[in-house]
Parts: sequence; structure tokens; C-alpha cells
Amino acid sequence: MSPYRPSPPQWRKPSPLGFGVAVDAVSNVAAPLLAGFAVAAIGVVAADSDKFRWPGPVLLFLTLAALLFVTCVQFGFHARRHLYSYADITAWWTEEEVRDRRDLLREEQNHDFELWDGWRRRTYVAYSGGLIMLWLGVSLVLVPPAPGTSLDTPFRWAAAAVAACAAVGEAVWSTYPSIRRRVRRRRLLRGDA
Repeated sequence: MSPYRPSPPQWRKPSPLGFGVAVDAVSNVAAPLLAGFAVAAIGVVAADSDKFRWPGPVLLFLTLAALLFVTCVQFGFHARRHLYSYADITAWWTEEEVRDRRDLLREEQNHDFELWDGWRRRTYVAYSGGLIMLWLGVSLVLVPPAPGTSLDTPFRWAAAAVAACAAVGEAVWSTYPSIRRRVRRRRLLRGDA
């Protein structure tokens, strides 16, 4: 006899429950602001490229950042189309319609939730990639424009190093959960855990 297993929930939901709102905040607020910052920085570097040590790589990283942040907005839009709850269904359908179509509506909501999850993952990848590119661009902006012995040269190198560390930190932070999941899954499959 198998142990008792609770039946799966009838309606899918994000876990934690605030996950949908968090994805909306990233794609509707943070990404557009950061995209605007990246585009503004591109304008500054392009106009005064002689004041930067490596303007070409700076422009490349900032352009990639802007592109990824705009992509994040697009992915977030597509994700949001597919996330809704039972309460949303009952707001649009009458009680009788819900009762008559309950299984079909639940199936559709489960399918849409899977689509949301895929778009949510893409949103996260685009946002994290945009942050990494932005920090790399900022790091190169902060490098002293020319070798010299100016009093602020060590501080500029330190600031560039901090921004580069932020890029590395974001790369580690954004990939750690998926790496941890894969390692845990492999251990379970091998019977190590």
C-alpha cells in the first residue's frame, strides 16, 4: 500500500505567492529604468568618447544592457498574459459557467501557468544579463582615461573593481539557484542524498 499523497492543487499558483508581483516589478519598473539609464550613458560616452579609456567596449556593454532590459520588459509582458488565479476566472465567468466548464478552465489555467513560468524564466535571464552587462559597462567607464599619477587614479581603479565585482556577484547570484537544483537532482538520482 502506498503512503498517503495529497491530491495536487486544482489551480496552479506561483510559489511564493508574491512571485508574480515580483516578476511584474522587475519587468515593469526596474528594467525600464535601467534601460533608460543605459541609453543615457551610451549618449554620454558616444558624445565624449575621448574622455574614456576604452569607449568601444563601454558602448558595447551598455548597448547589450539596454537591449537585455528592453527584452526583459517584453518577456515580462508575455509572462503577465498567462498568470491569473481562480478569483480572476470567477470575475470574468458566471458561477454557472465556471461550474459547467470547471475542468476545462482548470486545464487552461494549468497550461497558461506553464507558459507563464517559461516567460518568467526568460524575464529573469534577461534582467540578470542586463545587470551584468550594465555593471561591466560601468566598470569600464570608471577606469581612468589615461595612465597617470593623478591623485584620483587609485580611487577610480577601486571603483572600477567594485563595479566589476558587482557584475561577477550578479552572475553568481543569478545562476546559483539553478546550479543548486541540478546538483540536488543528480544526487537524488544517484542515491547520494
